[in-house]
Amino acid sequence: MKKIFATLIALSMSFTLNSQALTIDLSPSAQELQLGDNLTLDVKVSDLTDTTAPSLGVYDLNLMFDATRVSISNIIWGDAVKGNQLDLNGFGSLQMSDASNFGILNLFELSFDDVWNLNNLQAGSFSLFSVIFSTIAADPAEFTLGVNALGDANGDSLLADSIGTSKVMINAVAVPEPAASFLFLIGLIALGFARIKMQE
Repeated sequence: MKKIFATLIALSMSFTLNSQALTIDLSPSAQELQLGDNLTLDVKVSDLTDTTAPSLGVYDLNLMFDATRVSISNIIWGDAVKGNQLDLNGFGSLQMSDASNFGILNLFELSFDDVWNLNNLQAGSFSLFSVIFSTIAADPAEFTLGVNALGDANGDSLLADSIGTSKVMINAVAVPEPAASFLFLIGLIALGFARIKMQE
């Protein structure tokens, strides 16, 4: 059902083309992590204009990730500071996620807000969603984004002229080595015992 619905939206948007071009970036919470740490990856849209048409009314995105390095823990819809900019009136929005394909997370959101509210209240840049990953193996983990469809408040198609990618280094947990001063102290104690034995 979701695939049919998303296909119909994508087809309807393909007939009307809007010249507004957006930037979609991936913003990781850190560039380097230890194995076992959590990584928060924000997906942000920019190059809209604050409280002016066109606004974003619908998106269908694929987030590709290395499933041998990270696993999905949670999805948080909307912007942590600005709130969900596709739910400005509190009516909710149609939100769907699908992680059934290995290493691909599909995220779809359709606003229930009317055209006037989206065009006159929506911020020009904001987070669409955040995905929290658990790190499960060491080495670099790469993230890329694919755009299936973007639409404005009227359902007209929007273009993404810049789509971000990101790479995060996951380090194995280092086994702490004994401090040099600790080793020196053990050596002194051993010498002391050896001297006492020699005197006996």
